[in-house]
Amino acid sequence: MRNILDVLNMKKILFLLVLQLICICTSSTKACSAFMLKGEGYCVVGFNENWKSMPGLVFINKRGVHKENLSWKQLVSKRRVDEVKIKWTSLYGSVSFNLLGIDMPCYGVNEKGLFIVELYLDKTYSTDAPGKANMFWGQWIQYQLDNYATVGELIENLNSAPVIDWWPAFPGSHFFVSDKAGNTAAIALIEGKYVVSTGDKMPVPVLCNNRYQGELNELQQYNSFGGAADFDINTKKWKDRFAKAAHSIKSYNENPAVAYPVQYSWNLLDSIIPGEWQLVYDVNNLVLQFRSDLGHGIKQLDLSAIDFSNKSPVVYMDINADFSGDALPQFSKFTPAVNREYVAKGFPIGYANADFPKSEEYVILRKNIDKYVRRTF
Repeated sequence: MRNILDVLNMKKILFLLVLQLICICTSSTKACSAFMLKGEGYCVVGFNENWKSMPGLVFINKRGVHKENLSWKQLVSKRRVDEVKIKWTSLYGSVSFNLLGIDMPCYGVNEKGLFIVELYLDKTYSTDAPGKANMFWGQWIQYQLDNYATVGELIENLNSAPVIDWWPAFPGSHFFVSDKAGNTAAIALIEGKYVVSTGDKMPVPVLCNNRYQGELNELQQYNSFGGAADFDINTKKWKDRFAKAAHSIKSYNENPAVAYPVQYSWNLLDSIIPGEWQLVYDVNNLVLQFRSDLGHGIKQLDLSAIDFSNKSPVVYMDINADFSGDALPQFSKFTPAVNREYVAKGFPIGYANADFPKSEEYVILRKNIDKYVRRTF
């Protein structure tokens, strides 16, 4: 009897170890990180998208485009859904980085310098808000880029904006936001209410995949931030990404002559956990640098050189194009056919549901997005 119990206990231990390993692997595949490096004469934003190699498009979005909201139900329904609808006209043009096709970015910067990016956050789910419009999370990001110029404006309008609609029964994200003046915010939707850290409540301009205030509390154990513990700056542990970025930012701000801030930001991204997609945004000069794991060269876009008026067509480029240098000449005129191709590639990757690409909902979603694109653009 005792031998049987020993075997059962050993199996239980092995099961728990395997489960723990699965959890660790699952978490580390979503190890995104964003930060701002700011001091006298410099302001740079860096972002790592850590997940998997992905298809994607970089868009130059136009001001003056008339749009309406899309919820998940609207995307996967054959008939028009009886939900609250809103319409708006984009006030600002933007550059966005999109896995799911046009108007559904993972992150972007508008012509006024507002930057917003989503980072995976467990236990963040869609909630109902009677009387308010629902908006799929990717379009919600574009909505912010279309309408607001500063962190303050975005925060002020959070409660009047559409409700974020995440993937069905799948955790959502929180957001790192910054603006031309060097303001930052961490925004999470927890149990139907926005939790915002900004100004004095965001003394360390870093965001990863845990709630901001919890990360900040953990950081305070280290002697560089008021605690007694030493920190190993060479750590490669997933859980240490926030602390590593915070220590690296503090080190640079104390000795900014170490390297140029843009190059330092690239080095910092690679020292945390290099992303499949990476962005370095020189805020003061409105210059974007970016690359992907499949298109290795660093590309550059000067926002001041871009025509954001709707008198010229929307243009795009493949994020995985393999070249270096000025990206603007590499952009091509956008068409609905291009969007159909990338929606078919992106949604099965973006929605981590093995059954979805085989479902009728997926077919309907592609048709509904195509209708929206042809109607809007």
